[in-house]
Parts: sequence; structure tokens; C-alpha cells
Amino acid sequence: MPRHSPVRRTSLVTAVAVTGATLALALALALALATTLPAGLARPPAGERPPPVRTASTGAVTAGDRLLHDAEQRLLRDCMRRHGFTYEVFPLDEDSGATAFVYVLDDADRARRHGYGSELRRERDARAANDPNRAYFAALPADRKAAALAAANGTSPTGLTVTLPGGGSVRRSDRGCVAESQRGLYGDLGAWFRASTRVDALVQIRRGRVVTNPGYRGRLGAWRECMRRAGHAFAAPADARAAALSPVRPLGKDREVALALTEVRCGGESGLTRTARDLDAHHGRLLADEYRADIETRERLRSAALTRAHRVVGADERA
Repeated sequence: MPRHSPVRRTSLVTAVAVTGATLALALALALALATTLPAGLARPPAGERPPPVRTASTGAVTAGDRLLHDAEQRLLRDCMRRHGFTYEVFPLDEDSGATAFVYVLDDADRARRHGYGSELRRERDARAANDPNRAYFAALPADRKAAALAAANGTSPTGLTVTLPGGGSVRRSDRGCVAESQRGLYGDLGAWFRASTRVDALVQIRRGRVVTNPGYRGRLGAWRECMRRAGHAFAAPADARAAALSPVRPLGKDREVALALTEVRCGGESGLTRTARDLDAHHGRLLADEYRADIETRERLRSAALTRAHRVVGADERA
């Protein structure tokens, strides 16, 4: 099965075309596409700049995230049933934050518990493999599979298009149960798709600006030397993470944790952690200023959707 980079699940989405970027989340059964539901941005008072862009990689899953996910899943289930298909509500994956990787590992407690998150990744994969919707879809005859995908996504990836801040575009269907469930929550599906997709795209722009900043690259040299003294020849944190999460040569839990803790220590001693955090906040503020309209539209629609989501989930629980 996916969110983020973006959080994502394996997908057989046929009614979505992506150019220049990858969307964040394919819903369970690989029938649907939705943008990530990051932690909400509180609307700033008039005259104040909006808060930095927050995403699932920089904050834990919130109660609002869970509520919107649960409501959308219920609406999707009901719509698919009306088209003659079975769909079971699939829970939100809340472990993604435990394995998030941004610039350099900086949380010693999390590193001590999870290392780089290989065990959590295996658990997440196992949950996805046991998704009853996946089994149901796989068991459908070919003509019913095609009908199920059309019911979920519409017949073609057309109807909605958005140009991304960093270039490229994303288009998706405005038909089918995915569109219907999101329209039921957010009201203006086109505005939600455009604003949320553009805001989600800011994550990679922000990260790209941080890692190419001379200040970050300068601290990276000190981090590299610290790791070398500890016996690890990695050019960058991404290389350490790739080695720790390699499916071909897994490290084993003790070695993974030891490497993660070394990275945390070297991040602090080299100043890379503080520099990355400061640069991330700085570029987050700049992007929030530049894309204020998208952020405010997204938050306005999300706030209204929370009220609708309460009604959807509450009615379903009473039923």
C-alpha cells in the first residue's frame, strides 16, 4: 500500500497521472488516490505570517488526521458498496513518523528503540500484505477488477490538474468513489486537490533547499569525519540509512541501533543537527510566505472537513 519523503502504499491506481512529482498516499486496495493529511495549520491572525509548513515527516499523526482518514474511508466504503463491491475500512498507518528521515537522525530515544526503523517497516509491510481489501481485489475476475477500479477512480485520470510549485504537474480523476468521498468531506474537490497537493509539494522543495545550503554542506563534512572516527565511512546520513535498511544485507537490530545512535551523536557534535533544524525552519517560513494562499485555502477546507468528518464517523458508529 501510501501520504509525504511522502508516506505511500503500493498502488494499482489507473485513473491518476503524475508528472514531475509523486503524490503522497494511495488508499487501501490500491483503488484510490488521496493527498497526505498532514498536521493542521492553525489560521494566523490578520497581519501575521502563517506558521511553517508542517507535514507528516515533521510532526506526529494528529487526532484530526485520524478523523479525516476514518471518515474518508467510511465514505469510500459506502460508495463502493453502492457500486456492488466490498470495501473494508483500513486504519491509518501511524508508524510512518517513527521511521521518518529528515536530514540526520536527531532523536536518541527513538534511535535506541527503533534504530532506523527496519522492524517497523517490516511490520507495516505485513499489515499491508494482510489488508483484506487487497485479498478481495486480487480474487476478483478480470472484468470485475476493471469495474472496481473504474468505480473507485473513474475511467480516466482527467478532470483535475494542478501545477506544482517546483515544476511539473499532477492530474487525477474527478469521478469515482475516491473523488466522491473527498468531495463529501472537503466540499470543493478541485480547490482541495490543488491546495493540498501544492502544499504537500513544498516538503521536497524545502528539503532540497536545506541540503544544498552551504551551511548544511559545511557541517556535513564535520559529521562525516565524526562517523569516520567511529568506524563508519558514509558520505551523508542518507548513505547510513540505506546501509541500515538494506534488504540484501540487514545489519541486525543491535548493529542498526548502534549505528543510529552514532549518527545521532555525530549530528550533535558536528552541529549538523542544529544547522539542519535552523535551515528547515528558515526555508519553511519563506515557503509559507510565498505560498500563503495555498496554505490558507488548504486549512480552511480542512477545518470545515473536520466538522463533516465528525458527523460521518459519529453516524457510522451509531449505526
